[in-house]
Amino acid sequence: MKYNGFYVKISPDTDLHREDKDGNDVRCNGFTVEVFADKSEKLEIDVFSAAVNFELLKDSLEEAEQFAKDYVDCEEKEYRRMIDEFNEH
Repeated sequence: MKYNGFYVKISPDTDLHREDKDGNDVRCNGFTVEVFADKSEKLEIDVFSAAVNFELLKDSLEEAEQFAKDYVDCEEKEYRRMIDEFNEH
């Protein structure tokens, strides 16, 4: 998906690790999100994940897309700085 000038790739993931309230490591379903500078996916800017019952309330692509948009909005300034730095070299 294209969002705010970035290309965002969202893939289902069944092996995300989180820590529960008791400090135990738990395996979760969710999504891995990759953010690229352009459609060619040559310059990867960021990779993060969203796990069900942690960052996401339910296991849905729509919720993962909204989480990714919110995350990109928060990091947009840093992403643009990284792209500028890459283009200078």
